[in-house]
Amino acid sequence: MRRYNGENLGSAPRIAVVANDAIGNFVVGTPLLQMLRSKWNPSALDYYGGTRTWELIEASDLIDFGYPLHGAPPNKTAEAIAERAEDGAYSLVVNMEWTCYAKAATAMLAGVETFVCGPSVGNGGRGDLAFGDDSMGKLWSDQEWVSPEITNRYPQLKSGFIGEIFCRLAYLEGEVPGYRLPKKRAPIVTPPVLIATAASLPEKLWTQEKWIDVLGRFHERGLEVGLIGAPPASQRQFWQGDSTEGELVERGLVTDLRGKLSLPEVVWALSNSKLVFSLDNGVMHLAAGSEAPVVGLFRKNIARLWAPARVNVIEPENRDTVAEIPVDTVWSIIEKNL
Repeated sequence: MRRYNGENLGSAPRIAVVANDAIGNFVVGTPLLQMLRSKWNPSALDYYGGTRTWELIEASDLIDFGYPLHGAPPNKTAEAIAERAEDGAYSLVVNMEWTCYAKAATAMLAGVETFVCGPSVGNGGRGDLAFGDDSMGKLWSDQEWVSPEITNRYPQLKSGFIGEIFCRLAYLEGEVPGYRLPKKRAPIVTPPVLIATAASLPEKLWTQEKWIDVLGRFHERGLEVGLIGAPPASQRQFWQGDSTEGELVERGLVTDLRGKLSLPEVVWALSNSKLVFSLDNGVMHLAAGSEAPVVGLFRKNIARLWAPARVNVIEPENRDTVAEIPVDTVWSIIEKNL
């Protein structure tokens, strides 16, 4: 296992990508997958993600082999890695995730001569594999990717967007492509406006009263609104905001689409909507890969890292919580995009 510093991988290399289980992490990784394919024409481009993103992994034309690393039993993971290795060692493993489990998996995927890009356990399972001394190694070690100064510190970056950062960290040059997501026609007719009110952290949530207010304004304009999200049981396990979802459904303010569509079908529905209004969550990232106008609520200073340029970003003026954002500010942006 060797630290990757931009070396030539030769003809038709085998490449593996390790990622978080979150939908947003899958989405922002699709530019990396596209650029790896374009530069190296790999004989295999494998993706080790998780059960929550499995529908996207399985349907993506960017991925030759997928495995639900996050959510599968560790003994089954070891068996799957060993079985995949029978087809040949990976030339390069790119890890976009910092957890100990992802770092250990990265080391398990790497053979003696494999190059590793990103966080990894060191050789022999001792400590972490040191990052390189070059600019990319320093960028991997930098814990301030949200900093407005990041493009000054690393001139190879044209933006502070995380999708570009991962591509540059893998020594990929040239124009960074947009998101590329699998899409499947939804089996039901979906409303023209789609929203997503759940998030992974409490400081990402908007208040129930403000959601009710803005939904009333949609209804005054005669616009039906659909609520996108995971089934309630799954939502409570991984996300926050289920009480707001339940209240909006109970009041009849939204058409409840939670759990009724696969993720590729969600992409299709978002692409065919008139507007998507969402918190900073997986639905917002899926919508950013569609053709629909997207209005997203973000914590202060987070959007420069996590929001692609086409998203209409709204942040709180002073505090770090999304709950502080006024309804009138939100509605003025929504009206401009309807």
